[in-house]
Amino acid sequence: MIRINLLSTREIEAELGRRQDIVVAVLGIGGVLAVCVAVLLYQVFRTTMLQRELSGLRAEIASIEDSAKEVAQLQATIASLKQKVGVIESLSKKKVGPVRVMESLSASAPERLWVTEFKENSGNLTLNGMAVDNQTVADFMKALQGTQYFRDVELVEAAQMQQDKLALKKFAVRSRLLYQPQPEQQAKAAPQPASADAKAAKP
Repeated sequence: MIRINLLSTREIEAELGRRQDIVVAVLGIGGVLAVCVAVLLYQVFRTTMLQRELSGLRAEIASIEDSAKEVAQLQATIASLKQKVGVIESLSKKKVGPVRVMESLSASAPERLWVTEFKENSGNLTLNGMAVDNQTVADFMKALQGTQYFRDVELVEAAQMQQDKLALKKFAVRSRLLYQPQPEQQAKAAPQPASADAKAAKP
């Protein structure tokens, strides 16, 4: 009678099964590790790209900030230059203004009127003088008001006096003094051309 030992076959099959399980487990672990490595490499690549993009953005921001600083410096320089130009123009006008004022005063004074005192304080002017009569003083005030440098001309004093046995009128006139008249005031003070009717009426 022939006897077959089945125990060894079963053990072999069990061993083969265990080996297959080990191989499957190893393959599974290897696959998981491969996926983890792939994800890690992707994250490293993505991080590198983001860092490069961030560096580029920072460089662009720095360039824009430098340009903004240059623009601000240019604007400050322009504002400073404009201020200097304004100061120079103001000084130039102030140098010319008093000369023009005295010229206007001299041109407005009639022949029989003498200004004896010229007092100015913060644009407020007081003129003291003498004239032969009230009409001459009135003509003088009207002529002053017609210039571009004297405004709000008013008589504050008028009194009779004797000078070298002559009867004269002592007067005091108050006015606002403009060393730098405005354009509209200059236009008002400018002589108006005679109309056609006025020209035709002349003989």
